[in-house]
Order: sequence, then structure tokens, then C-alpha cells
Amino acid sequence: MKNNLWELIRYGVIGVLTTVVNFAVFYLFESVLAVNANLANVISVICAVIFAYITNKQFVFRSHCPSFRALWREAFSFFSARGITMLIEVGGVFLATTVLHCNAMLSKAAINVIVLVLNYIFSKCFVFQKGESGK
Repeated sequence: MKNNLWELIRYGVIGVLTTVVNFAVFYLFESVLAVNANLANVISVICAVIFAYITNKQFVFRSHCPSFRALWREAFSFFSARGITMLIEVGGVFLATTVLHCNAMLSKAAINVIVLVLNYIFSKCFVFQKGESGK
């Protein structure tokens, strides 16, 4: 139980940092470079997912893959799960900004809460499973 609590705390810290990467890249492209909000969102999510894989693997779930095949399987699972939540985030921001004409940053923040919870569930249950990646 104590290990799960620390894992959840580490996930929260890395989640905050991943969110900072996501929002900073989004702000840079959407506000500074005047890129369309939907394209800026796709770029920011891709950057955040790459950051999230590296940091979740190393610091949250402390995954050590015994072979290249295990690493490939883990990475594929992670990016597949994040692909699903990316579709949810991109679709949600598109719906909120284009159809409902909501503020882009507020829309992204609200949808990001749902995505954060789903990402933890997918990572914990399907990607970084004990025994599957050599832990």
C-alpha cells in the first residue's frame, strides 16, 4: 500500500510536469506563433506524450525491460494507450473550440483532467505491469 501511494505521488508530480510541457508547447504554438488551436493542440500532445513515456518509465513505474522486445512491447502499449487519450483530447478540444466556441485554454484544461485519469489507469493496468517488463 505504501509503495502504491508513493507511485501515485510520483505519477502526480510527473503528471504536473507533463501538463506543463503540454500547455507550454500549446501556448507557444497557439498564442506566440499564431498556429491554429487544433494543430497547436496536436503538436503539444505529441510532445507531452514523448515526455510522459520517458518520465513515467524512469521515475513513476521504474520499469526496466530485460530485452529490446520487451521495451518495444512496453513502448507500443504506452503510445497506443496515449493515442486513444490523444484522440479524446484532440476531439474534445476541437468540439469545445470549433463547435461550442469555448476558450481554447479553458477547454484544454477541462478535458485534460479526464485524460490524466485515463492515462494513469492505462499505464497502471496495461502498460507498466509488474513482471511484464522485467521489474
